[in-house]
Amino acid sequence: MTTNTIHAAARPHPEWENLTGTAPFYLGAAWLRFIDSAGGAEPRYRVLVRDRHPVAALAAHWNPDESHPDYRAQEVLAEAGPPRLTLGGRRGYRSGLLHAPGAGPDSVTADLAELLADAVEDEPRAEGRWWWPFLTTDESDLVLAAARRARPSASLQLRLVGADCVMDVVGDGVDDFVAALPAKQRRTNFRREQRRYADSGLRSRRLRLSQVWEEAAELHAQVQRKYGHDTSVEHLRGFLRRLADQLDDLSVVFAAYDGDRMIGFTLCFAIGGELTVRLNGLDYAHLADADEYAQLTVHEPLRYCYENGLRRLHLGMDSYDAKCRRGARVRPLWAVVGEDPAADTTSRRRLDELAAAMPEREAELLVAEVTARLTAPDAV
Repeated sequence: MTTNTIHAAARPHPEWENLTGTAPFYLGAAWLRFIDSAGGAEPRYRVLVRDRHPVAALAAHWNPDESHPDYRAQEVLAEAGPPRLTLGGRRGYRSGLLHAPGAGPDSVTADLAELLADAVEDEPRAEGRWWWPFLTTDESDLVLAAARRARPSASLQLRLVGADCVMDVVGDGVDDFVAALPAKQRRTNFRREQRRYADSGLRSRRLRLSQVWEEAAELHAQVQRKYGHDTSVEHLRGFLRRLADQLDDLSVVFAAYDGDRMIGFTLCFAIGGELTVRLNGLDYAHLADADEYAQLTVHEPLRYCYENGLRRLHLGMDSYDAKCRRGARVRPLWAVVGEDPAADTTSRRRLDELAAAMPEREAELLVAEVTARLTAPDAV
């Protein structure tokens, strides 16, 4: 007889990583522990065990005083109701599903329904209200199916909350990637950037975060200030040092040096066959006009993926035009909203904003995919 048991705790289960598989870096135990160490939410991690084998997992956070606007449900969903339980992790702008390797969609749906029902029932302060943000289209379909299975009478809603960019690692090397770019001008520009950096005299290095966190904080602060964020260098030093203390073994820093001076860097994390770009920094006064941002955020990480057998480079949100023109693919990101959702006044506006920020080709593809999904019968 098959027996299902749910284990719940304030920290990820010892076998959590066995269920991450191809899930995003932001669902890994190391990242979740790092985020929880800063406080701001009450975490609860569930693992569904079947016949003594973990088969699925779910992160839940009660965060009514969430400091980050992109994880405040009332703000993102433009609703006036009480707080919602956040499912699928915090921060990172990317979630996903955790299940045993090889599990089919029916099994994933059934297991997720059991975990979801338990998580919602276990947090009475949420009054049955929850949301699960930053899912891809396929993932959101499975979450909707699981939520309907967990509570057939519940009101559900699908909301567009953003989009991210990924580069699929095709062929055997960077030349194959460039050859697959859809326009001649994009191929020409990519190769021109490679030559400009190679001729600049700058030197690239691959490092661990523990080797550069202090000077990296100063460069990241410059980027933050450029985009209107008044974050102190001291705060960023503390943030990067904590990252180095807890996730250094997963970190890869791509840095550009002019002599002994680091003039730019991009911090990435490698896990589960994917390299995830987390943040970058530039010393604007000392740049050599050598496309340093592109080199450190796209060219060097992409080369690393090919050399290490990684299948995808995850570039995250924002800067859509620059990323698309260098070969990124755009994916819509959704939130599944459970129990008493407000009228959707945000998805269409967000779609218009996203489409306006990317090249025409990618904008047309995004609009078509999102429109089809929002008008499907199961979207509300």
